[in-house]
Amino acid sequence: MINISGLKLSYGAGNVVHGVDLNVEKGEIVAIIGSNGAGKSTILKGISNLVPRKEGAILFNGEDITNVAPEKITELGISHVPEGRRIFNDMSVEENLLLGGYRQNRQSIKGDLERVYGLFQILKERKKQRAGNLSGGEQQMLAIGRALMARPSFLMLDEPSLGLAPLMIKSVFDLVEQIHKEGMTILLIEQNVKLALKYANRIYVLQSGEIVYSGTAEQLAKEEEIMHAYLGTKSLK
Repeated sequence: MINISGLKLSYGAGNVVHGVDLNVEKGEIVAIIGSNGAGKSTILKGISNLVPRKEGAILFNGEDITNVAPEKITELGISHVPEGRRIFNDMSVEENLLLGGYRQNRQSIKGDLERVYGLFQILKERKKQRAGNLSGGEQQMLAIGRALMARPSFLMLDEPSLGLAPLMIKSVFDLVEQIHKEGMTILLIEQNVKLALKYANRIYVLQSGEIVYSGTAEQLAKEEEIMHAYLGTKSLK
């Protein structure tokens, strides 16, 4: 579904991502893991065309989207849930969701709202509440729900567990797993290695803007040297 080749991304003069090759097949959950500052979030921003590309190409369903404007990326079926959620705090829960479906017609939006409320019951209960008053986990659910309102076939999640309590992390990832089982293809950025290995089909390890390892979650769990050198752990216990 996504095929990235030789991708170089930069902020200003310096490269942040150095010639990355990465692919995500339809129906997979693929995770990118690595230390802070490795360039993980930048890759997602590159797919959304939110950062300058120096070299390389990005194909989505075989179509080159390298130079597609960011506002057009969503129309192609790609939704991006950024790190930190980025919800509109002063708007209601439902208003945030409606913004996600702003390109849909009224009848479609009604059905999409019901689907999101079916997935995220807490959002239905609090649909008139100010979004900024939600807990961190509820805000993460809102950010994912808003992304789903655009009817994506490919969902990018940037650090969905960040800052959440363990019980809320489980709730969020249970929902991610459910969305995946319904057919969603997912590219996941996750600092929590255990979570990435539990939910992802394949893993890319990113270090200083370069892919240093790729393989299945099962394969990576056995690579103690890789785990220690790039992820700071040898054990997942």
